[in-house]
Amino acid sequence: MNTTQLPVDIISRQMIQPPRLDVYYPELAGLVDSHIQRRLNERVRKQVTTMIRKQTYNEQTTITGGFEIKNNQREVISLTNSHYSYSGGAHGITIQRSLTMNVRDGRIYTLRDLFKPNVNYQERLNELISKQIEERNLPILNEFQGITANQYFYIADKALVLYFQLYELVPYAWGFPYFVISLFDIQDLLLEDGALGRMSY
Repeated sequence: MNTTQLPVDIISRQMIQPPRLDVYYPELAGLVDSHIQRRLNERVRKQVTTMIRKQTYNEQTTITGGFEIKNNQREVISLTNSHYSYSGGAHGITIQRSLTMNVRDGRIYTLRDLFKPNVNYQERLNELISKQIEERNLPILNEFQGITANQYFYIADKALVLYFQLYELVPYAWGFPYFVISLFDIQDLLLEDGALGRMSY
């Protein structure tokens, strides 16, 4: 495995249209391959602009946003973009999206890409989430039906973090429900050279 790529430089860029749009987003720099760098940065910008459109940006809506880098090691970048929009009423709404990317080959990972082929990773993850819901006594709005094929996730060091949007699982006041799954609880299911499997080296 080629591990010559050092942790990636992250530049903060601002998308601003006063007075109602003020969004910061990450830009990758210093990659070995400039074509991959450009493609990944385009993917980040596409996610951010899609989020703004989803929040129906117009003259009545104010959107502020930022990002967090969750992982920047072993050629894997995992990040979140979060935007808060307000159009009047009691409170606004925040949405969050994430990207997990390989800076060596330019791959954008889906949740399925982290696991060996033909393993029932969803069943294991559902069991671990259900256990956390019970242990944390979360006031779920509806019975937990399990994760979806395009479940929101990011990688944070030696953990897989699955999360749900506001109102999707718990009341608004509880914020985003995050479920931290230790690499060691699912290690037998992981691709050794996958985005999460790499974190065990």
